[in-house]
Amino acid sequence: MPFFGKKKKPSKSEAEEAPPATAVAEQPKPVEEEANPKAAQPAAESKPEASKPAPEADADPKQTAAMGPPPKDLAFPVQLAHGSGTKKVNDFATVKQLYGRIAQEFSIELRDLFFCTLGTDRVDTDRLLGGQIGLNDVIFVHVRGEEKDVVVHKREAALGLTITDNGAGCAFIKRIKDGSISAEMPEICVGDHISQVNGRELFGVRHIEVAKMLKEMPVGQDFTMKLFSPKRTPFTGIAPRNTKGATGATLSASGTPALDAGMGKQTLRLKASGQATVQTVDESSWTVKAAEAVDDCLESFMGIRDNELAETAVDAARAASNLDEFKAKINEDLELFEFPESFVEEMWSVIQAEKEKEKK
Repeated sequence: MPFFGKKKKPSKSEAEEAPPATAVAEQPKPVEEEANPKAAQPAAESKPEASKPAPEADADPKQTAAMGPPPKDLAFPVQLAHGSGTKKVNDFATVKQLYGRIAQEFSIELRDLFFCTLGTDRVDTDRLLGGQIGLNDVIFVHVRGEEKDVVVHKREAALGLTITDNGAGCAFIKRIKDGSISAEMPEICVGDHISQVNGRELFGVRHIEVAKMLKEMPVGQDFTMKLFSPKRTPFTGIAPRNTKGATGATLSASGTPALDAGMGKQTLRLKASGQATVQTVDESSWTVKAAEAVDDCLESFMGIRDNELAETAVDAARAASNLDEFKAKINEDLELFEFPESFVEEMWSVIQAEKEKEKK
């Protein structure tokens, strides 16, 4: 899910709940399954001249046709996943601002908004709102539900959790690995917000920090987690909710569709910098597939998934002409995460692999 903006003084901690292994991505030592960091061969270095502009982003013919900043009155239909009327939300340029606007519209505390799904009211972690919203999407908001106090006996290093966050302060469980400690505890569920660990309040703590904390819990000991499940309607799973009138983004309260769908999927892309743009995305493009591959690396090495972070890494690769330039961009744009060099090389490698596939 989305990440917060770049900070001049990044926090030291960074890791995830993934099993200990060799090449991780958060700490100086890897987490998750053993990585196979094959760094792509850097392209021949060109000597930059002071007068030369920075290299342009590598073009992807199928990728995005940027259409510029979104109109001020571009509004998206929003419903509470457990049941509500439809409200229109507009005037936001980041994921955090979107959650703030939703909190205002529904008079709900920001800390009680767990995550949003696009086009479904179910807890479907494959449909989570990330850095892009399709202009035909209806946004469903999942809010605080039942509280659960769980005692976990950590009999092995990995709990089997993949953690993400909503970009506005709420870390939650995205996946549970089959056969893991967590899979054997029915009270731990996908979609649960991790509110506290051993009494420490975690609202506002990044997914990477939460995963690191869980990973560092001593093996052989018990610890406690306070979880909140998303609020559910009694009719969930019985019949789909009527979403009449909630057919996607509009340019006015009259319900006029925002834009024609055209040949690709039109989306509003949100960035932590606040530079939101409307663009057309071909989901078969190498850049989209590369972002998915980077997201898989994040999960494998660190136990987190973060689509916006992955897309930022792909953007950095498109703007770089070689591995060294990519490393410099990652250190500049994602310095908060303090990625080890081996993981940055692995990201470059998988991105370049997807780019090469497109050429064949």
